[in-house]
Amino acid sequence: MKHMNLIILGACLALGAGGYLLIGQPGMADQPMAERQAALAEKVRMDPQSLTEAEMLSRLEQAVIDKPDDPQPHYFIGEMLRTQGRAEDSVRAYQSALRRDQEFVPALISLADVLTQLADGAIGSDATRLYARAYELDESQVSAGMRAAMGAAQAGDQEKAEQAMRYIYSRLPEDDPRRERFRPMIEAIGQEAPAEAD
Repeated sequence: MKHMNLIILGACLALGAGGYLLIGQPGMADQPMAERQAALAEKVRMDPQSLTEAEMLSRLEQAVIDKPDDPQPHYFIGEMLRTQGRAEDSVRAYQSALRRDQEFVPALISLADVLTQLADGAIGSDATRLYARAYELDESQVSAGMRAAMGAAQAGDQEKAEQAMRYIYSRLPEDDPRRERFRPMIEAIGQEAPAEAD
């Protein structure tokens, strides 16, 4: 009896596998990957808001194949994973983007953000380095520069933090409202804010 049950189970599995090969994936149109990607590309062009998360991920994965040296698809995959609460997976995607372009500022900042999140808000040495590099490459990324300075302060290097804050402060236009936010930060690390120019 036991032997007969095994034969029946094996036959069912064989029939099921054969049927799947003949019919394809249930609930999905039977079309080659190239056709699916073409249809998704048209959907992106005509109505990008209607894309599901799975469809967006599929397009990004195809972009990774089509443009293996482009950091952007890896970066956007990281962004999607991060919004799904998959922080560790997003770290790998951002690192993958940076392997393609070490100066890709959005990935530098996002990777630093996730590392800070994983450290419960502490800006560790890796995150500090990433923020500093992002600001060095693009001085419009003031918050990255500020976080790099905060990381130095958290590591106990008050002098470096103060120098960084003063540098960022000095690079802001005179009418930039962020100047007023910087003054108390500079004071908080034990120094007086730089005097306003007359």
